[in-house]
Amino acid sequence: MSVELYQGDCLTVLPDAIPDESVNLAFVDPPYNIGIFCKMDPAEYLAWCEQWIALVSRKLTANGALWVSHSEPVVLARLSELIAERGRGLINWVTWDKYDWAYVRKFKEAGTRSFIDASEYLIYHADEGQWTTQCDRERGFIFEPLRAYLAGERDRAGIANSTINAAWCEWKQVNSTSQTQKWFSSSCFNPPTREAYEWLRELFHDHNHGGEYLRRDYEDLRRDYEYLRRDYEDLRYTFNNPGTVSSVWQIPPAPRNGHETPKPEALLERIILATSNEGDVVLDPMFGSGTTGAVAVRLGRSFVGCEINPDYVEMARQRIEQPQQARMAV
Repeated sequence: MSVELYQGDCLTVLPDAIPDESVNLAFVDPPYNIGIFCKMDPAEYLAWCEQWIALVSRKLTANGALWVSHSEPVVLARLSELIAERGRGLINWVTWDKYDWAYVRKFKEAGTRSFIDASEYLIYHADEGQWTTQCDRERGFIFEPLRAYLAGERDRAGIANSTINAAWCEWKQVNSTSQTQKWFSSSCFNPPTREAYEWLRELFHDHNHGGEYLRRDYEDLRRDYEYLRRDYEDLRYTFNNPGTVSSVWQIPPAPRNGHETPKPEALLERIILATSNEGDVVLDPMFGSGTTGAVAVRLGRSFVGCEINPDYVEMARQRIEQPQQARMAV
């Protein structure tokens, strides 16, 4: 795990500082062009944004994740288009609801014709085009034998998909049948878990009042599949599904720490855990007080960052030292 901090304009420093296609996750929190620290002509601002989008896109791996935050939805929508034009599609639009109203009221007042704007927004872009292409190419000998075996045993037991779906919903206490459908269709990408495999075996047996179905040992079945797909699975973008998390995040703002607009660590923690793996490289080309770096290091990621303000660089350096030393001491 390494940390690289650079002082200067990311557009001039980063092109030669880090190799292309070496970053797994980038988080960009640019100046919002709302008059506090930055006020360019809108066209000039978008032209500048297009430059760092091009730079960051080049530094990301083919399956790398790109997050951008902004307070202006119209501007962020345009940034999303610029990112997508470079081949990395939009996965999620996230609303960050800064619901700590005591904090918000210190800085904003309700208008006579509008509600208090207490949200910022994030876009999450990623691409699995190479993975999809490879899957299409290899589906015939990786997915089809598995699908055919499962479907053949289903047909031999004389059980309909609708019966399987209903039993699955009752067993799992859910409404969705999408998982069971994937096991038997041409869109099969993941085999059943051991638990689900044993459940299917018992279901087929009970439905036909006896008989042995799904006789292949689960580990053998899974081993064949994993061996065939491992060469290309790492082409797929990372998403460690946190479970019951919607695209509206209620996270209190960060307290002032010497930087005017710090991001809360909880926000970055959710992003880094969900869209990168331990050992990955995280980039923040405008890192401010170093929140991204501090959280990335604490979570076992390497960090590369750039910041134009030397005072903030020193603040970030000191802030990142603590989790870095803590991990080294383990």
